Amino acid sequence: MYVAGVLTLALQVASAAQQPKTVADGVYTREQAERGKKGYTVFCEGCHAADLSGNNSGDSGAPPLRRDGFMAGSDANALLTKISQTMPFDAPGSLPKNDYLDILAYIFQENGFPAGSAPLPGDAAQLGAIRIIRVAP
Repeated sequence: MYVAGVLTLALQVASAAQQPKTVADGVYTREQAERGKKGYTVFCEGCHAADLSGNNSGDSGAPPLRRDGFMAGSDANALLTKISQTMPFDAPGSLPKNDYLDILAYIFQENGFPAGSAPLPGDAAQLGAIRIIRVAP
């Protein structure tokens, strides 16, 4: 009986850990977003603007990174992959993975998604389980 109870509890914990999350669940920390703001200022602001409004003119054609429904329907891993493979514009993929994660946390913060108690994970499967949803105004 004891073994069955322990197994049941273990399965419940494993199931809860695999439940999909959304960015509304607080998937980054404030500290991570603060580090991301610094990285954004250095590596992203020149094209995407200080307020993340983008600059759709010139060679960069940088899209806004803060808007209603930003990346809705996608997941955190897809966004991280896009950012890390294409940015910064003049040196794609040149930042350490943690810097990209921090910048992603800052982008989430600026889109109104709440901070939580754990930083964005570096694992692709865990990031892929975090859905980007539309936030009500």
